[in-house]
Amino acid sequence: MKYSRMLLALLLAAAMFATACTTGGGGEDEPAVEESPIAVPTEPAEEPAEEAPAEPAPEEGEPEPAAETPEEPASEDEPSEPAPEPTPEPTPVVLTASFRGVTEDTIRIGIGFWDVSMFGFGFFGDPEPVWDALVGAVNADGGIHGRMLAAHIAGFSPALPNEMLAACIKLTEDDQVFAVLGGLRGDANYCVSEQHETIHVGSQVNAKGELLERARAPLASFRIEGTARDEAFIAELARRGWFDGATAVGIHYDGSTTAELLGDVVEAAFADIGVEIAITMNIDDLVLDDDAIESQTEIMQEQVADAGIDRMVIFGAAATGLVTYGDLGIQMAAVDSTNFTTATASGIDPMALDGTISSAVRLDLATDPVDAETQECIDTVSAALPDARFERPGPGVENSEEDPNYWNYTVLACRDLSLFVQIAAASSVELTNDSFQAGLESLTQASLPEIPFLSFGPGKYNGNDTLRLVQFDGDADEDGELVALGDAVDLTP
Repeated sequence: MKYSRMLLALLLAAAMFATACTTGGGGEDEPAVEESPIAVPTEPAEEPAEEAPAEPAPEEGEPEPAAETPEEPASEDEPSEPAPEPTPEPTPVVLTASFRGVTEDTIRIGIGFWDVSMFGFGFFGDPEPVWDALVGAVNADGGIHGRMLAAHIAGFSPALPNEMLAACIKLTEDDQVFAVLGGLRGDANYCVSEQHETIHVGSQVNAKGELLERARAPLASFRIEGTARDEAFIAELARRGWFDGATAVGIHYDGSTTAELLGDVVEAAFADIGVEIAITMNIDDLVLDDDAIESQTEIMQEQVADAGIDRMVIFGAAATGLVTYGDLGIQMAAVDSTNFTTATASGIDPMALDGTISSAVRLDLATDPVDAETQECIDTVSAALPDARFERPGPGVENSEEDPNYWNYTVLACRDLSLFVQIAAASSVELTNDSFQAGLESLTQASLPEIPFLSFGPGKYNGNDTLRLVQFDGDADEDGELVALGDAVDLTP
């Protein structure tokens, strides 16, 4: 009995201890609730979240891993870097009909085409397929600021002023073009840029003097500006040693206009290289005795011979000097290389001109490698005209109306078009005469087929900065040939 009472007391104590552990041990005033150890809940309890396995205790001798250091908040003095701003979507360009000849999607350009077939030489071929191919290539590349080009052509004879004026009126009034490229000359140039306030760029523009003063629209050309070519030509002759060993040096002008333009510049350039001018020949200064039987040429030859001249530099049209001094056996240099054919046609033996140094501005030289821009131009048009002849000019290369050679005109057209495209691309999207002028003056570096150096700026609208020296080879052909002398000289100011 005594043992039974003791066993009962132990059972009661164990039950009370289990109850306290199950209820979490409430406050002293909260009575404990007795629960049966075999009680089953009426609804299933949620499964407890799976505990992460405890990290194994480090083995004896290993250091305990360091506790992770919580990241410190950024200091108020060092604020966190702001998130990058999203790139704004580009504002779409809205094209408008900004000027005469410029619509929302088109720029109309005019082409003046010289029809020289009536002279029996230099037939250019049909201009329309040439321009179709060149304009098509520009348009295939996206045009200019998203606008496509449309070309309008007006042909004329350069010997008939009325035809040139008619071409101007067709392009400016009938076709309402934004700009005229190449072509035209004389009073017809005033018709374009002054009378009709239309942009005129390219091969037949000389953007200086009266034409520039009277123009009411932008002018641009790939001629050499001012006297830069003449000054550089003298300097290059000296650099090549052409004056070395000279007994006496003379200069020749083709007339008073050239002498007045270049006189001071030439004298200063010769002074810079330390060469004295022994005689100055100017055709307009010659006074012929009415009783004299001698011709003008003979008088000039006698004067040069008496002065002991063995070097003669010719300024202006070269033919007059080449014909005059060609039979004297002296060394000659002529700034303008375009008159050698005229001289030989007048009866001068090509060998008498052999070795004469000159400068070429826009001359296709058979001895020069074809530059990349010229080759691309020829490839574009020849692909469109597979049956046409594209033969680089040189000795023995003939050209006639029956069998036209498209090379010369294609390169000329490429220059005119490329010049316009580069200026227009440098202008604002809203093309006008004013924005085109701004684009022209911003074009400080450019190039064209066979003209690697070109630049424009305020007041400088004849952009050619390329001087190419050539030498006449009298033995190359029955009429001789011009051969390149080294790389082109960069005259960029």
